[in-house]
This record gives sequence, structure tokens and C-alpha cells, in this order.
Amino acid sequence: MLASGVFAGIHTMDYAYGRTDLDGKTFGEELKRIGWVGDEKVGARKMHAMFELHIEQGPILEAEGKEIGVVTHGQGLWWLEITLTGKDAHTGSTPMHMRVNAGLGMARITERVHQIAMSHLPDAVGAVGQVKVFPNSRNVIPGKVIFTVDIRSPHQAKLDAMKAEVIRHAHAVAAELGLGCAIEEVGHFDPVAFDPALVKVVRGAAEKLGYSHMNIVSGAYHDACWVSRVAPTVMIMCPCVDGLSHNEAEEISPEWAAAGTDVLLHAVLEVAGVVE
Repeated sequence: MLASGVFAGIHTMDYAYGRTDLDGKTFGEELKRIGWVGDEKVGARKMHAMFELHIEQGPILEAEGKEIGVVTHGQGLWWLEITLTGKDAHTGSTPMHMRVNAGLGMARITERVHQIAMSHLPDAVGAVGQVKVFPNSRNVIPGKVIFTVDIRSPHQAKLDAMKAEVIRHAHAVAAELGLGCAIEEVGHFDPVAFDPALVKVVRGAAEKLGYSHMNIVSGAYHDACWVSRVAPTVMIMCPCVDGLSHNEAEEISPEWAAAGTDVLLHAVLEVAGVVE
């Protein structure tokens, strides 16, 4: 979403060119190396409408037996990085009541994140993802843990309420266990409502072509979410096997691919005025 973020005015060119990977290579220098630094002014090429075809990245369409997902909204999200600081101590020789266990704090917060998401259903999800444990030794009580919380919803009020609950509970757990607690907001996207007229066109194309379909909310953020700020935008989704994504087992059928592409083609032609 880096390029679409620049196009939509979310990121500056300097920010994009300055992104560095784990090997220290910058995005800008690598573009130069492969000859892909453009000279066209950002936004100079006006966009009448944007359509994005994508796999669902979830199990809903397959479970419901639908060939097409008509995407009405994109979920917003908060990413929080929580650092809990306790005290390294030997697991075998430290009495239970004398421990300052950062790992225990993380475990309690992890469970609470799940409970918070469940309490805000429908249209709410949450989980702990990346975890770093220090000193990460099998016989040492963790003295420090750093972990990320990912909470999402297509409703801004619900999203912000979940964030507040996670922060409040994390500090409460830390206080109870005698842990230091620092929370950093490391990512945020507002929920997106896609263009109603384009949503109607996509739904109409699916109906005209005889494909089974349903409204769906995108669980992930996409280029279309950024571009929606500067041009009418919509997404079309097809199922994926077992809902797997960002995984080597990710798979779709030729029939699902054909249906999604068919709807994309007819929707684009209609908006372009080629067909009625």
C-alpha cells in the first residue's frame, strides 16, 4: 500500500523512498537500481474510478457457497505495541510469590484481547500477533516482552472502544503483577465505505452474469482503501480455499478466478460507458 498511499496523499514521496528493509536497502535506491523511478507528477493522471479484484483472505464466501463478494466496506484497525517489563529470574529457584513475570502479563492480556473482540461482535476481531520474549531462555522467567495487538472493525466507534479497553486492561494487568507497561500506537487505518454507485454496479454485474454473491466487508486493508480518498473506488472478492492467505497453501479455483474476472470486466465496461 506504499504507492497507493503516496497517490492518495497519505505518504510523502520522501517517506516512500526512505523505507528501509531488513537488509538496509531503501525503496528509493532499489527503484533506481532497477530503472523504475518515474518522472510523472503524483496525481497527474486523473482516475475516473478504481476497481480492485482480490481473494477474500477469509473463509466466509467459501462457507456460504458464494462465488462473488460485493465489498461494501473495509475494516479500520489499530495496531498497538505493548512492552511489559518485569525481572529476569531463574524458573527453578524463584518462589512463585516473588516473581515479576512479564510473560504472565502478556498471557493475561492476550486472553483479554480475545474477550474484548468477542464482546463487540458482530464486525469486530482482535488478536496478539508478533511476540518478542527476553531473554527467551527455557529456564528463565521472562523479564521483558514486546508484543503487538491487532484490533479491527468497520465501525469507527467500535474500533476506538476496543482500543480503549485493551489499553485500560493492559495497564491494570501490569499494575496487578508489578510490571512496567508502555503502549505505543504503531498503526491505524480508518474504516472505509466504498462508493455506493460502484457497489451497485458490481452487484448488478454479478446478477446479470448469474453468479451467486453476497455483501462482504474486507477484513484486510488494500490499495483501494487509500485510493477511495481521492477517487470513487470499489472491491470485488472471490473465495479462497479454507480462507488461507499470506500462506504457501493459499489457493483459489480456476472457476472462482474466472467469475471474479468476469464481474470485474463487465462492471468496468459499464462504468466506462461501453455497455449499458
